[in-house]
Amino acid sequence: MWLKLFFLLLYFLVLFVLARFFEAIVWYETGIFATQLVDPVALSFKKLKTILECRGLGYSGLPEKKDVRELVEKSGDLMEGELYSALKEEEASESVSSTNFSGEMHFYELVEDTKDGIWLVQVIANDRSPLVGKIHWEKMVKKVSRFGIRTGTFNCSSDPRDEAT
Repeated sequence: MWLKLFFLLLYFLVLFVLARFFEAIVWYETGIFATQLVDPVALSFKKLKTILECRGLGYSGLPEKKDVRELVEKSGDLMEGELYSALKEEEASESVSSTNFSGEMHFYELVEDTKDGIWLVQVIANDRSPLVGKIHWEKMVKKVSRFGIRTGTFNCSSDPRDEAT
């Protein structure tokens, strides 16, 4: 009986030590101060919008910094680690690019032949303007690139095969 109790206590002690060990690893990777609270009042408007985007919340109807700050506060406490990871994610998304397909063969080569991922392609008809404006397309590219979706634009008027007909 005492031996079973001893092993049970030993089991819980090992679990406790392992949990603390893994927590220390996370603290080391994200920084020891990742659990400190950040005051949203001290953050810029752009940083507040980045936090809301990472939390999956919209801010389109909020023109003032005060309103955006209140939404951040209502959505939960802001930790320094969350702020750091959100800013890192924004830096990574700024470098995202969209492919401009030069023609049908280029499109087939990248999209159809490889079939190695999901693509979002904006097709622009001959002598027409794109259905999605440049600013909205760039925003969409940033948002979908987080999920590994590749993007591109196929302008039908630049396809050499189309000009022959």
